[in-house]
Amino acid sequence: MSRPVRETETRETETYAAAPYETEPLFDLSPGPSSPPAARAVAAVETPDSSATPSSAPEREVTFLHTADWQLGMTRHFLAGEAQHLYNAARDAAVVRIGEVATSTGAEFVVVCGDVFDDPRVSTRTIRRTLDALGDYPVPVYLLPGNHDPIDATSVYRSKGFAGACPANVHVLDEPGVVKVRDGISIVAAPWHSKHPMSDLIADQVGKLPPSDDIRIVVGHGGMDSLSPNSDPSIVSSASLDAATADQLVDYVALGDRHSVTSVGESGRVWYSGAPEVTAFDNVETEPGHVLEVTLRRGGESSVDVAKHKVGQWRFHTLTQDVNSAADVERLRETLGAMSDKARTVVQLALVGTLTVSENVALTQLLDESSDRFAAVKVWERKHDLAVVSEAADLDDLDLQGYAAQAAHELVERAGSDDDEEADAARAGLSLLYRLAGRL
Repeated sequence: MSRPVRETETRETETYAAAPYETEPLFDLSPGPSSPPAARAVAAVETPDSSATPSSAPEREVTFLHTADWQLGMTRHFLAGEAQHLYNAARDAAVVRIGEVATSTGAEFVVVCGDVFDDPRVSTRTIRRTLDALGDYPVPVYLLPGNHDPIDATSVYRSKGFAGACPANVHVLDEPGVVKVRDGISIVAAPWHSKHPMSDLIADQVGKLPPSDDIRIVVGHGGMDSLSPNSDPSIVSSASLDAATADQLVDYVALGDRHSVTSVGESGRVWYSGAPEVTAFDNVETEPGHVLEVTLRRGGESSVDVAKHKVGQWRFHTLTQDVNSAADVERLRETLGAMSDKARTVVQLALVGTLTVSENVALTQLLDESSDRFAAVKVWERKHDLAVVSEAADLDDLDLQGYAAQAAHELVERAGSDDDEEADAARAGLSLLYRLAGRL
């Protein structure tokens, strides 16, 4: 296993230059107008004019990529067969594209802030294929153990499969503390050594830092108290990070655990990169599928630029709609039909309303057809509230005679029963009649 170089060691790192890469700027924290206001998509925060008090500190600059939460080996229970294979392939492809972004942006290195793998029992095939992809990166890669892949006795990073396939440019941040990337540039690592740490691992390391002219990048993992307050002792303190960036003890905090791109606080220096490929529906993950390009400057001027690059391909979309008529079913058909890239889209439905048996049969057929077109179509049970009622009019189009007509009328009566189980069975029987009669 390749180990990072500690602050007492030295190592040469080559800076890679490349053609400009199409990006979406997120944040620019600098004393001068480096670009037009329209180019800055999220925020611009003023800092004191460093020219007023000349500093003897050396000027330093670095560009790197910030990513996290690959969780390779993850499966989704609502994907089956070919869809699951395509999803797995897309997650592997996102790892490859991050390497391409590193080349295009001229990044000096990549930090992966926890949960590279979904589970310590991930297959050796996943481990080796991932390390082969990382070995093709043109720059060093620093992997931080997180809560899904802590550096404990069962750690994937201590497995023979990992050790035997780990390329020279991949370094595991398996010990807390300061790691020297090159002269003037350091990583402050806060790895997880168990799934249940008993303290804020990041604050533990930042609290030990003396002042320095180096650019320091904190690489950590975990939930933030300002976003998800709870009593977990490992929750990351946003106040401690705000103080550390304000005092220039650290220049940037690269975080993992939150799967959406998220800036924390107002400094522009504390970020979650989000997962490079979607893992949950958009009611939970608002902006997955990116890697962050970060440029830091210190010395004559102090600034931070953060831009996101799209690397994900899949979409997990939640669709809510009132459905109370045949027209509403057709409206749903039009909405689903208008969606693009269906083979890489999963739809979670939350339908609310009341349909007759015949209208519900039409809806069921629509969902059957959609399941063939989309990667998956599922019902969001917690928000889905669709009632089916039976009416005598449901039988008008069936043209049933004799015993069949008599049975149909009996089903309509039972569908109105106070016994929910009996009513559901009767409505299912009526739906089957519609299908057999070929009316819908």
